[in-house]
Amino acid sequence: MFKYFRRKGFWTILAAISALLALMQLSSHQRPELTVLERLVQRGLFPLQNGADKIQQGSLATLARLMGGSDVQEQIAALESEIDRLNLENMQLRESQAEVDRLRSLLVYKEYHGAEFELQVARVVARSPNNWYQTLTIDKGALQGIAADMPVINPYGLVGKVVSVTASSAQIWLITDREMALGAVLQETRETRGIVEGIGDNANLRIINIPYYSRVKEGEIVVSSGLSEIYPPGIQIGIIRDIRKDSNGLVLSATVEPSVNFDQLEEVMVITQYHGQAVKGSGGV
Repeated sequence: MFKYFRRKGFWTILAAISALLALMQLSSHQRPELTVLERLVQRGLFPLQNGADKIQQGSLATLARLMGGSDVQEQIAALESEIDRLNLENMQLRESQAEVDRLRSLLVYKEYHGAEFELQVARVVARSPNNWYQTLTIDKGALQGIAADMPVINPYGLVGKVVSVTASSAQIWLITDREMALGAVLQETRETRGIVEGIGDNANLRIINIPYYSRVKEGEIVVSSGLSEIYPPGIQIGIIRDIRKDSNGLVLSATVEPSVNFDQLEEVMVITQYHGQAVKGSGGV
């Protein structure tokens, strides 16, 4: 039966019958009674017209039940509210999981290097809005044993050093700052030394004063040289990119891609001691 309703011819016939009935009704208003032919046609078409009316009424009733009832509208509003709540809860769970993952990596690093470093974990609470001086503030200070010139790291590499301290906070100078510089060496060969300096860009550093005869290659890892009283040796700084020969031809320089993602720093670790010695600042590289 439903296949018959889906046929194009059925709806064409139904439309023609409806038009015929409308014309008959219009003409009957001008006469006191129907003609014999009109009565026959009306009697024959009445079942079809009645069926069409029932179909239309049933469709309207169904639509009213779906869209018009106040209970349905309330249920829709309740479902939308529940969806919003679940989306918020899902977002909070993802954020909590990300924090747990970060803290776990800090703990693993701290345990692995426990014999080498004494570390104080801190949370980043503020950043300098000035790109020229790249600094951030952490929620640990003198009360937790933190002092100026202590190196700051995360599980991926070197972040910077402490420059000023209050009782419960400290300001960190990032290695990406233009005024920052430190001695560096290639991790694998240990034979090539240079100076890594910031260029005011979170995505890049620069290593300079590499001897022209060095066998430095793109992709090599750069670590701190340890030739200062601030930074312990062997802390990863970044990866060599884009090697260039300076104009005098005597030294090389290269772009260094930092190991640390400075745009996503949320927790750091301050090295308060290494090799059993308290960290002392000297201002050197």
